[in-house]
Amino acid sequence: MYLQNPIVKSEKLYKYLVENASFGVCIVDLAGQYIFFNETLTVITGYNAKELSSMNHTQLFNTRYVVKNDGFQHPNQPDTITPNFTEQVHYIRKNKTPDSLLMSSQLLPFENSHCIVSTIHNNEEITRILSRNKNEHFNHIVKQVSNDGIWDWNITKSTIDFDERYYTMAGYSKGDLSNRVSQWYKKIHRNDVTSVINHFKSYMAGEIDNYDIEFRFKRKDNSYMWIRQRGKIIEVDDNNKPIRFVGTHADIDIQKEYEHEIILQAHFDSLTFLPNRFLSLDRLSVTCEEAKRNNTLVGLLFLDLDDFKKINDTLGHETGDDVLIEAAERLRSGVRNVDTVGRLGGDEFIVILGGLNTADEIQPIVENLLKKFRKYFSIKNRELKLTTSIGIAFYPTDAEDTSTLLRHADSAMYDAKANGRNTFSFYTKKMNTLAQRRLCIEEQLNEALTRNEFSLAYQPKVDFSTQQIMGAEALLRWYNPHLGIITPDEFIPIAEHTGIINQLGEFALVEALKQAKVWQNTILSSFQIAINLSPKQFRNPDFFNVIKANIEAVGISPQTVELEITEGVLLKGYNYIQDILSNINSLNVKLVMDDFGQGHSSLNYLREYSFDVLKIDKDFIKQINQSAKDKALIHAMISMSHALGIKVIAEGIEEMEQWHALKQLGCDYGQGYLLSKPIDNEAMTLMLKKQVSKPSSILNSSIN
Repeated sequence: MYLQNPIVKSEKLYKYLVENASFGVCIVDLAGQYIFFNETLTVITGYNAKELSSMNHTQLFNTRYVVKNDGFQHPNQPDTITPNFTEQVHYIRKNKTPDSLLMSSQLLPFENSHCIVSTIHNNEEITRILSRNKNEHFNHIVKQVSNDGIWDWNITKSTIDFDERYYTMAGYSKGDLSNRVSQWYKKIHRNDVTSVINHFKSYMAGEIDNYDIEFRFKRKDNSYMWIRQRGKIIEVDDNNKPIRFVGTHADIDIQKEYEHEIILQAHFDSLTFLPNRFLSLDRLSVTCEEAKRNNTLVGLLFLDLDDFKKINDTLGHETGDDVLIEAAERLRSGVRNVDTVGRLGGDEFIVILGGLNTADEIQPIVENLLKKFRKYFSIKNRELKLTTSIGIAFYPTDAEDTSTLLRHADSAMYDAKANGRNTFSFYTKKMNTLAQRRLCIEEQLNEALTRNEFSLAYQPKVDFSTQQIMGAEALLRWYNPHLGIITPDEFIPIAEHTGIINQLGEFALVEALKQAKVWQNTILSSFQIAINLSPKQFRNPDFFNVIKANIEAVGISPQTVELEITEGVLLKGYNYIQDILSNINSLNVKLVMDDFGQGHSSLNYLREYSFDVLKIDKDFIKQINQSAKDKALIHAMISMSHALGIKVIAEGIEEMEQWHALKQLGCDYGQGYLLSKPIDNEAMTLMLKKQVSKPSSILNSSIN
């Protein structure tokens, strides 16, 4: 019987038993390197701990086992894979003397891989006793062997004789057990007896070299004990047929408990006692296989506690551990008995919901879990508010293998975080595609500038009164050999998140200023260049100095430079933003309010800040001839701006009707695909030269 809560109560006991065992115990990785060994092993080999730790277990003992398919492949039976392997090993002690040992090894999961746990017995004395003259009396054997029970099996008569220790270890008295083999088999656990019989037959037939097997044996009180049975044929008849089989029974209950502890520690989280990552993924695999056979669904919930890091940082890891324990209990109590709750690590949990007929069955369970987490956590006289975000993916509709299913549920969980937390999201294919592309973009973005992958495109701006190009907006473009063309909508948010936006912004500023100066010197002296600024750039304390230094270095007139900002720059209302904008005004650089009409307080900004140009958002332009309200709003924007001394530019002009309507309303400048798409500097140069040489034919001939 196993102890209750053995990990907590028995750790010292098992450590003592292993370190003081009369046999060697060691744990090695699959390469043969020692992870652990007890002092007895150093005595057996003659090497001290430092020497032994630097040696290779496989080479030292010349082991014959081969690890294959999560088990041991028998050297003489390639098709036989077992979790245990016992062999007689021959090795050379440190003092150069040869020795022989009996080694029993078991393959166990360990840290996302496997390890090999071996017990090593110096079996020379038992082997010598068992190999004595065939006529030596059985009682003499009893005197030579210490604590194991001894049996002597007469194969011809199908009878077994036992020594006194054999009886007492299982609580029997002499005479309680029949010496008939058929009766002895009845004492073996019904789940083990077939294996024992088959093992005996294989050894008798010479198919295996060693007889060594573990099974459960019934005590007198009807409980079961684990015993290890080892034996050797010591007598054959004239036809070389075995007639006498002698061996030992050892009580290995303690060893089995120790092995059980290793399994617990390898498969269960020591804090919450939930299945750990290894066991959780194994159960997920089994549940998916069952679903495949039964044509049902598996729902996988990926949960992450919201703002858990704050608890560790402010209240300490001990409080954090208490929260995780309570969170595990809430998860266990919020799902069905057949479901698996596991802890992947940190504050990440999964719930495996099998046997679903439809996806709708999962929603009540998810809502129940969210409800449980909305209740306060009472930890050490504190009331803590802690919610969770849940991502949901289904097998086989969202993924046909467990690793992909887990990844998709993880993506859905991040989507739930992005949607405000304390909620759940179902996985979509678009979500995963976007997540993968975002990761690739972020990886490539780090070195893209040094690889010269960025360039500028220029979209002309046209004066409504002259129908001539008066300037252009500089637009950042990125082409990557691996990803192709990446749009600004994709890479700008990532650049802002990673902080690379400052380098990209300065690159765009410098290149645009240089090119505008070239066009001013060679073609159009009044050429205006507009450059977009990110709200994140304003957090750089040296931002204004960067602008000022580059304008001076290029030698361009500040009055021909326009800096476009969005409402996002102004939303925070920080004093340093006001200071930067005031300093920019002092340079005589023009400020442009971009995307006007989208924000909720744009009018107030026009009153507080000195803008020179207002750019009407393209969404208004799109509906100018379909919506009387939009047209009226555009008219109001233009009239208001002119009253404040602010010029107006309309972006997104794509149709002639839009051009004519805006001109009629008094708009100053226009920009859009009707006039020109964004083009590179060479095409822009040709367009400007053509305008100078033939002014009437520069723009689309349809504009009259």
